Amino acid sequence: MQRSADRVIAGPGLAERLAREAYRLARSGVRPEDPPNLRTTGAAADLAADLAAVMAPPERHRGYRLVSGLLDGFGDPGSTPEHWKDDQNADAAAIDMAIMLAASAMGDVFGWAEQQDGRLVHNILPIRGQETLQVGAGSVEPLARHTEDAFHPGRPHILMLVCMRNPESVGTSVASVRRTGLTDAEYAQLERPLVAITPDDSYGAPNTAHRWLDREARGVATVWWADDGPCLRYDPVYSRVLTDDPAFLDAYAALGTRLVECEAELPLTPGDIVLVDNDVAVHSRRSFRPSYDGTDRWLKRTIIRLDRPRPAGEAAEDGFGQRAVEPGRGR
Repeated sequence: MQRSADRVIAGPGLAERLAREAYRLARSGVRPEDPPNLRTTGAAADLAADLAAVMAPPERHRGYRLVSGLLDGFGDPGSTPEHWKDDQNADAAAIDMAIMLAASAMGDVFGWAEQQDGRLVHNILPIRGQETLQVGAGSVEPLARHTEDAFHPGRPHILMLVCMRNPESVGTSVASVRRTGLTDAEYAQLERPLVAITPDDSYGAPNTAHRWLDREARGVATVWWADDGPCLRYDPVYSRVLTDDPAFLDAYAALGTRLVECEAELPLTPGDIVLVDNDVAVHSRRSFRPSYDGTDRWLKRTIIRLDRPRPAGEAAEDGFGQRAVEPGRGR
């Protein structure tokens, strides 16, 4: 294994062992959603330990890490599906199992009951009719910078994206709040709970995010502090600012500008894995033109919970009623 601050390259031996175990599980009929948690069964203890070494959380200042080579043992996953719920071939099903094994070596994999039918490995691909939406199924509009599931107190600590196909070399862009160079005064403004964030259009039927707008707005802090530095909760497209205070508005605008300035677009080729620290970094994607002919950009997404505290006050939030699902606990 080769490692740097922003990249890990897994050795061929580990890739082969992971592929063998993933194919074995998939052929036996195991699904990513099946109990028990795959971190404790199936893979041999040494495989789990080696995966944990490769799948270590990103360095916090940078906020991301690329993992390459880990999925080199798999065959052709087939054409890009037309919809996230479409059937997959045997190789793609085995890749889903490998993603679960790798992600579970880092922490607890979970999903949302109203997002992609409660699946734990999501297909992120362009869908007809959703081209302009600010969700993973969008394409012709850039996907704005955001914290994954920013509306929810139980949002993931780690976002894991896996590249299946990327013919136009459309990378995932990542920007860390710890590289923005905000002033103490700007941080102080952004700590004020003055932004209400709602679920996005991937929850339930498309174009229904407006259903959350009529409920009473509860403001949350855009910046909060962990023991090792500032953290971020940010999704402007699905947010409502609850003040007209110029000092806050200027700080919020400065944050948006600085995130653009420090953003890095990560190149993605098939088999690449991006790990994003969802507490410090936002991610985005530039626009692309889908062809809907089976060759379009196709990623897999999994979200992971770590044993890492967040502000105690978040426990009072209801998360808009969105229920987390875990392996073996139903959709």
